[in-house]
Order: sequence, then structure tokens, then C-alpha cells
Amino acid sequence: MRAGGKKKHTAILSSVLAFILVIAGCGGAGSGSGSGASGGSDSAKLVVTSFGGKYDEVFNKYVVQPFEAANPGVKVTLAPYTGIAKLSQGGGDSIDIVQLDDFDLIEAGNKQLLQPLKKESFTHWDNLYEQAFLKGSDNETYGLTNVFGSWGIAYNPEKVDKPASWNDLWKPEVKGKVAMMSQWIPDILLTAKAVNASDDNMAPVWDAFKKITPSVAQYYSSFSAPESLFGTGEITMAAWFDGRAMALKEAGKSVDFVIPQEGGVLIRSGLGVLKNSKNQELAQKLIDFSLTPEAQKGFAQELFYGPTNQTVELPEELKTKVVYGKESLDRLLTPDWNSLLPMREDWLTQWTEATMQ
Repeated sequence: MRAGGKKKHTAILSSVLAFILVIAGCGGAGSGSGSGASGGSDSAKLVVTSFGGKYDEVFNKYVVQPFEAANPGVKVTLAPYTGIAKLSQGGGDSIDIVQLDDFDLIEAGNKQLLQPLKKESFTHWDNLYEQAFLKGSDNETYGLTNVFGSWGIAYNPEKVDKPASWNDLWKPEVKGKVAMMSQWIPDILLTAKAVNASDDNMAPVWDAFKKITPSVAQYYSSFSAPESLFGTGEITMAAWFDGRAMALKEAGKSVDFVIPQEGGVLIRSGLGVLKNSKNQELAQKLIDFSLTPEAQKGFAQELFYGPTNQTVELPEELKTKVVYGKESLDRLLTPDWNSLLPMREDWLTQWTEATMQ
């Protein structure tokens, strides 16, 4: 572990100082991240994957920059979103921390790609809501959630009426003007609720996707994509996050958000440490930093994502715009991903076949 690779005795005889300096110089690059994990001046680098768009701006502002300031010599680099497939194929060799959706973090943990997280390494552990812990099938915690959101329907109120049901995405009035996420389990779950499907009979779901595909302007793969699609008028309705939709609304764009009558899905973006990271301690320290009230207030104020730290106090007007508090959390579906993940591959294959038109 590089985070502990350059500890020296504090008392060094002056007669051998030159010799010690020569030895340190020869070691140079191999031990450079030593005291970065403890806030020292030596250099250390953390690579953190992220989601793109406005999220990266806010993560930089409230996590990366203040974390670097509090840990001199530490450099945090944001890397593009890296999914479970790439990680499983060895694509995480240069990554320390992954930011993923809850089901991907849980699956990565189940695949032994992530390091289990322990309470003693985190100062904010006891302050987190129960839903903030992302546990694998072995009950180990492989990720901690730094923001809560809800998944529902974003729409342009100047172009369409406020949706009441998830089925409104199928209405003729929005044909060709809908966006949905590509291979996205929450879309599948809400469609299953809308058409009264069950895990034992998902055929109505795939039929529904076959019917809606001609109405879909884009099955998007980047979480930020609807920002530009709403901006150009290519879409009037989308399955999307509450936070990103509310951020556009606050910026003066004609976008609003609603939880349909079928309900919404609790969205949990979390952070996990890759097992092969050479900066385990420093990586855990950055995750802990993302759970501070200051960082979480920033995400609520600028991205309208709810805090996962129970000690965070928000202004009254902001509380109504984000997922905030136990009552708000309990109104949203929190899928049991350890039960659903064994069905995931088949579901995504079926979804792909249904939408290839």
C-alpha cells in the first residue's frame, strides 16, 4: 500500500542525513504517495470515476477541491464513468474509487472487485441513514451512498400536461419526444409496476418497450444527456432523476419533475474502493469527506440531491425539493438488488431485443 510507504523515524542523526537523502532520492517515484493519506506534503494521486455534466462540477467544488486543500500534496482526478462490465474485464487498473449506482456497486462487491468498508475507517458512518449502506450478498458494505435522489418523470410544462402515470410516456401526444435510459433497471421496474407485471411474468414489460420505442427520441447512456435534449426541444418528456430536472428548472429552463402514481425508485449514487487500489486509506478518507454536512449541503443546494447524512439540516424551502428525511425515503421503492441482480442479465437481454427496431 503506497499510502504507508514513506514513514521515517522522526529523530535522525545529522551525521547520516546526507546518506538518507540519497536513499530517498533513489526511491523517488516508487514511494511518492506516502503521507498523502495522513494529510502530509508528499504527493499522492487519487483517480475517481464520475457521472459527467453538472454532477462533476459540483463534485469538484464540494468534494475534490476542499479535500485537496485539507490534504496538501493530494491530487484528485475525475475519470469518465466506468461500468461494471469494464471493471470486470480489468478496466479499473488505474482507478481508486468508483462512483456507481447502487446495484452496480453491490454487484461489483459481489464480484469481489471492491474492498469491504469498515465502520472504524469512517467518521460519519453512524450518522448515515440505513438506505445509505450498499451491502453485498455476504452482508459486507461495499459502498456508501453520498446522495439520494428519486427516479420519475421530467417534462416540459409548456409542451405537455403534468404526467400522472408512468404510462403517460406511451401517450400519442409525446410520440417521438420521449427519452429513456438505455438498459436501466429503474425504468424496467417502473414499467413492470405500470403494466402489472411480476418477476415470474415479465412479458408485458417487453411488449411495453416494443410499443414505446417508436416514441423514443433517444435511449440515452449518459446521465446528463436529457439536459441538452430538453434544451434543444428534441424531447418533451423523459424518465430521469429529480435532482437534474430540478437543477434545470432552477436555472430557468422549462422543465419540471413528478413522481408518477405508480411511485418512484430511490436512486442511490455511491462510492466504493477498488480492491486493487494502492491508495486504500486515502480513498476511504475521500469517501468519508463526501459524507460531511458541508459537502452534502452543496449537493442539495446545487443538484437538488438529498443528503444521506442524518445530521444535515436544510432550509425549509429546499427540504421540499429533495429526498430529505426518513418519511421521504420510506415513500420510495428501495429495490432488493441482491435478489434482482441474478435476473439482471436476462432482463437487459430482453430489453435490448424489445428496443431494437
